[in-house]
Amino acid sequence: MLIALLSLALQTPVPAPAQAQADTTPAQYVVLNHGRPAGDMRVSRDADSVVVRFIYQDRQRGPRVETRYWLAPDGSLARMESRNLPAGAPPSSVWDRFEVVGERVRFGSPSDSAGVPREPGTFYNPRAGTPYDQARLAAHLLRQPNRTTRILPMGTATAEVAGDATVTVNGTPQRVRLVMVDGLGLSPDGVWLDEAGELFASQAAWFITVRRGAEDALPTLRAIERAYHARRAEAVARRFADHRTGPLVIRNGDVFDSERGTIRPRTTVVIQGDRITAVGPADSVRIPAGARVIDATGKTVMPGMWDMHTHLHFIGEEVNGLLFLAAGITTVRDVAADIDAALSEREREKAGTYLAPRPILAGFIEGPGRWAGPSGVLVRTEEEAREWVARYDSMGYRQIKLYNLVHPDLVPTIAEEAHRRGMRLSGHVPRGLTVQGAVTLGFDEINHSAFLFSTFFQDSLYLPRMRAYSQVATGVAPTFNVDSPEMTQLILFLREKGTVVDGTFNLWQDRSPLPDGTDPVFGPTITWLPEVLRRNMTVGGTGNPQEAARAQAASANYRRLLKRLFDAGVTLVPGTDNFPGLSFHGELEIYERAGIPAARVLQIATIVPARVMKEDTDYGSITTGKVADLVIVDGRPAERITDIRRTTHVVRAGKLYDTRALYEAAGLTQRFERR
Repeated sequence: MLIALLSLALQTPVPAPAQAQADTTPAQYVVLNHGRPAGDMRVSRDADSVVVRFIYQDRQRGPRVETRYWLAPDGSLARMESRNLPAGAPPSSVWDRFEVVGERVRFGSPSDSAGVPREPGTFYNPRAGTPYDQARLAAHLLRQPNRTTRILPMGTATAEVAGDATVTVNGTPQRVRLVMVDGLGLSPDGVWLDEAGELFASQAAWFITVRRGAEDALPTLRAIERAYHARRAEAVARRFADHRTGPLVIRNGDVFDSERGTIRPRTTVVIQGDRITAVGPADSVRIPAGARVIDATGKTVMPGMWDMHTHLHFIGEEVNGLLFLAAGITTVRDVAADIDAALSEREREKAGTYLAPRPILAGFIEGPGRWAGPSGVLVRTEEEAREWVARYDSMGYRQIKLYNLVHPDLVPTIAEEAHRRGMRLSGHVPRGLTVQGAVTLGFDEINHSAFLFSTFFQDSLYLPRMRAYSQVATGVAPTFNVDSPEMTQLILFLREKGTVVDGTFNLWQDRSPLPDGTDPVFGPTITWLPEVLRRNMTVGGTGNPQEAARAQAASANYRRLLKRLFDAGVTLVPGTDNFPGLSFHGELEIYERAGIPAARVLQIATIVPARVMKEDTDYGSITTGKVADLVIVDGRPAERITDIRRTTHVVRAGKLYDTRALYEAAGLTQRFERR
């Protein structure tokens, strides 16, 4: 059925949008957070302009923007202005714009240059576009030759109609099409258009914008999107399938012994199936007949690394899996994903139809509230809490993660049920609890180091207005005395309780260039990215010396906190909650920059997570009998951690992959910097 629908979609032309009529009724859209209303978008039209107001609540954050589009007589865009809409305040000044001036176009902030020559068919991609802009671009592309156009300020985008469905809205059948737009990132972005080429719904995500009254159509649309991404992921897995049947030998490398934190020089590793069968001196280990031999002379062979703070999504899954593996990450821990996405990716990875690290799943539990986090699992009672822990356990989840609005009274119940089932408990510190309170009530782990700052400022979470923990931490971190008695007491408490800290320190680092000119998180790998993505991910200075000084002071305090935790013996695990793979390298570089020796950083990235998850009998070190998850690095990461960016091969469960080829398939060009 789906093949027939796709065929029909590809044969059907998309009409140009009709000229707007004066005094038309605004088009109404609702923004949903897992089925719950979180905001709305209103599209108002008159004879020559369109006004879009887009507002939704995302954990006390979220966009509040108004954009006006002025249209030329032929319906093309003549001018655009975007303003923020601060709550309870007048609109801000224009922060993004587009304007046709004679034979040139100007865009960006009002202080930008005179623009560029006007070219027919080009499309300006707003700096922070709305679903309306996504639909505009998709419809524009479908009207272009080869469904391709040049994007301003840079890049080229291409569209394909990837799915088709007939849905019923208010009793009336409507035909909608899934348009995937490629060229703005590493994987295509989707949007659903109606027969007039207008927005019907954004792609499935934690927050979905859909035409009001059409909410019941979303399960149908999500199934089509899921099938699209699964097909792409399976094609990638087939392309890189390692069909080798004989043994794999990695000969004469310098093996990092993660158990001891030392190097075993000139060592050979033999792998048969998915297990390591021999590890020993290169001149004494016998190479089995018919083995594939990789010469690792002068290179470091180390266990596969663990990213302990990730989020699994269908969108872009095929690229994300490649990026993790290419970076040397062979295990990821998901700490908040839609259940269908998490289970699907886990099972497909195991079956070999999805090329990615092995996922460990943590079940996400939130409490009710207007700004509840992105989850459909909201618990209000002890009975609901126990039922959800049991349900996650039945699906093979290993851990529970609590979120901001879980009522503190429920934490002991959840902790008791999770621990009774052999599951771990971690999370954000629920509002109303301190870090010490959460740990005392049963937390095994704290997610995000920012809580170690915000915990001292409980009133600031509510006064003078409701704020997220991250906003409070950002405000106090620049001037907080990390060596204060109260912080010392907290650190000693965490050590005594055996609490694990998943700090995601890369999220709290100022992105101003380091003295060598590289990015503090992504380092030289920013240059590996396609031009469009590189521009979007490059962060410039604020231009305000005081703001820059505060950001640098906050970064230094986070690094000081990291070193104090390490020195005190608090268990640290590396997590990113950021761009797959490349940000993990940055996370580890921050550890070294904080003063942790490189060899200890490698232990934190390998054997420590395996021990925390009680999987060190099978994972975390290069030892006979363990699962063959390992990485070959053209460098000495046990001496300088940045060398982990120089991966050449990764082995996942005995399967060998060339990391340069993985990066290239994801759209990156791996470039080794000079040492």
